[in-house]
Amino acid sequence: MLRCPIAVAVLSSLFCASAQDARAQDARAQDARAQDDGALAAREQKLAARAVAGLHAIADAYQAEKQHGKALALRREIWLEYAEDDEKARDKCGFTKVGDLWRADPGKLVIEKDLTGNPKVLRRIDQDLAKLQKELLDEHRALAEAWTAAGDTDHAVRHWRRVLRFAPGDAKATAALSIAHFEGFVGNATELGMLRRTRAIRGAVDWLLRKEFAVDKIEGRQQPLLERAGIVHHGYRTENFEVWGTLPEAQLMLVAQFVERALLLCHTLLGTTEGPAFTPRQLRELVFVADDAAYGKVLDLCADQFDASRLQFLKKEVDLAFLAVGQHTVRFYKTKGSDEEALDQAVRGVVQDAIGVRTDGLWEGIGHAACGFLFGRTLTFLVEQQKARTVASWTDKPLLPDMETWRRIAQQSAWAKSDTRTSELVLISAARFTTEQRVKAWAICDYLFHWRPELLRELDHSQSKDIHTPPDVEAEFQRRTGVSLPQIDHEWRDFWAKSDTLRQAMNADPLGDAKSKEHKLRLEARTIVDAANDLRAAAWRGPVGSYLAEDADVQAALVYAERLDKAEALQKKKPKEKIELPAPPASIGRTLLWSRRTTPPEAVAEWSKRPAWRDVLLHPGRGLFGAKANEHALVLDLTEPVLPARSGLPLCWPRDGQQAVPGTALAGELGPRAAAALAAAGVRPEDAVGMPLSLHFARAMTAEVLRKVRCRVYDRGARVDGALVVYEGAPDGGAADGDTADGCVAFVPLAPLPAGAHVEIEWELPAGLLAKDETFPAVAFRVE
Repeated sequence: MLRCPIAVAVLSSLFCASAQDARAQDARAQDARAQDDGALAAREQKLAARAVAGLHAIADAYQAEKQHGKALALRREIWLEYAEDDEKARDKCGFTKVGDLWRADPGKLVIEKDLTGNPKVLRRIDQDLAKLQKELLDEHRALAEAWTAAGDTDHAVRHWRRVLRFAPGDAKATAALSIAHFEGFVGNATELGMLRRTRAIRGAVDWLLRKEFAVDKIEGRQQPLLERAGIVHHGYRTENFEVWGTLPEAQLMLVAQFVERALLLCHTLLGTTEGPAFTPRQLRELVFVADDAAYGKVLDLCADQFDASRLQFLKKEVDLAFLAVGQHTVRFYKTKGSDEEALDQAVRGVVQDAIGVRTDGLWEGIGHAACGFLFGRTLTFLVEQQKARTVASWTDKPLLPDMETWRRIAQQSAWAKSDTRTSELVLISAARFTTEQRVKAWAICDYLFHWRPELLRELDHSQSKDIHTPPDVEAEFQRRTGVSLPQIDHEWRDFWAKSDTLRQAMNADPLGDAKSKEHKLRLEARTIVDAANDLRAAAWRGPVGSYLAEDADVQAALVYAERLDKAEALQKKKPKEKIELPAPPASIGRTLLWSRRTTPPEAVAEWSKRPAWRDVLLHPGRGLFGAKANEHALVLDLTEPVLPARSGLPLCWPRDGQQAVPGTALAGELGPRAAAALAAAGVRPEDAVGMPLSLHFARAMTAEVLRKVRCRVYDRGARVDGALVVYEGAPDGGAADGDTADGCVAFVPLAPLPAGAHVEIEWELPAGLLAKDETFPAVAFRVE
């Protein structure tokens, strides 16, 4: 095809002109946007000035009427929301500026209590405040909409939040901020996630403190270190630990209870947040003595494990040493004899070992957080030699009395923006910790446990001999996680400085007011979840929290139970008539579990026979169960989200070493999939079979992969016959039913497992799920 040179030139010039016009239009649009943004920024400044002046005026009026608490709240709002360096507001709130930072000044008197004022004057001040808030609301709303239209989300969110401050429940603000609710609290996804995590942790701790664990006295042998030292002592064994020492036997038994509680708490704290289901990194034996002489004598016997200066430091300055005993290391403690001190040391030690961080700051913070969860206080802290560190050590010198004191310090640090950067915490030696750094170490660990606990170990790994400055740590953390550490610090400050409503909701008693109508219902709900926690703990899953379930499906299930009882009673009364029974709700097995058993343990035992429902009960990524009961039925709500595992080997039920495992069930109790597989083997619904033995990936897997799983079961060496059942997806390829569970396989023995039998299971996973030359570990358990 021939082209005309003149035409080509004309077209080229036209294209160039068009491109120039487009660039000019883009430039004009950018200028217009910049002018619009500038106008909005100027409008924001005007709003801030109006708010500061108005709030100060009303605060002054309140203060004149001795309403010190109301005035203080308005002063805080000024510097938290409108002018963080406002000198009058900061001064009235008890701060003094030191350099560029505002620090809480203990010499300034700040009264937080409202006293008696003139009612007429106060009504007028209240009216003035309402008028000002209406004015601020209108302008915040206008700016929120303007910034939204301009595409500036950050600015828009700030103003939408202020809209909610003045107009709780505002529809537009709620939609813009993706606000939802849980148990009466309204917030965004992050806030609701933290509230749910709080309920999960508090519920777990509540159950752990009420749960008694098996503790046996160790007979027939002694602890090697204490035996060599000629020190009379006792030892106690739990399923996972040995606790030895010279403390009173009742105290050693109490410590043994709490080390098991601390380990299960770790399962709740980490769950599946790191990808695979949590497994402890390390567990150590604990040895306690109660006097300097015994402590020094044992250390002298281990002198070859330390240089001379280290040995003297351990003997004179601290009360914990890590001592090698054969191929193992034990934690060797000296206490002053109180239960509180021994428990504090034991709990923090178990959690530190199980989670396995290395840096002093996080090691310290995790220990304080664990004690805060279980005891509401933290008593001991890490100290180190000023020179090179070889092993961490501990002192029993009390810190501050309770976590409320630490919360106040954290809040003041956040208000003043004087907190230690999180990136510094993994670089600071324990020899140089300040009180503020200890509190920040606790506060950031506590914060991450409530938000994203998987970041703790990533932070721990973000330092090395080549990464040893805060900017380097921040860059490495960003590379590893895609998350900004400075942004975490900013959000941490906002949590402590501005999130009063959220923190109040987190601190509220999940059971509510003891005098309220719902208190009894919440206690009943907790009892149902307690039984589920018994099952979870036996399987080494973290205990979960409870709430009162009241959604439509739960109510429908309870109504169904009532109607079923009435229909069955009528059938008994009129046996010759055919009374139509109500149809069960489709929600059973999907959004809830339902039982007519009279006690929660009976109901949980019934549910756990069905492998798909057992998978729900034992999911390691679950934090909460809802529950409700009436005289007709018990209901467990499954609608709270779970966090699936992203990787890792599956978990077994029974787990290896589990005792008192039920061995028998009726084929008809196991759900339709198992019943169908058993029917193919000639088993009728009324026949007794063995309790299903299940494998749980805690995440979705293809049915094709799961069908390649193999299972061999042995009872005293003899092969057990059974049927293998896959629970992934619907059997006919349709929608998931109430007998479906992601990543679940079960082996159902065709005959009951004999009481007292020692049963062994060999699970074989398909290629690709195991590393080269890796085999899935065998499981052995004992039938009750």
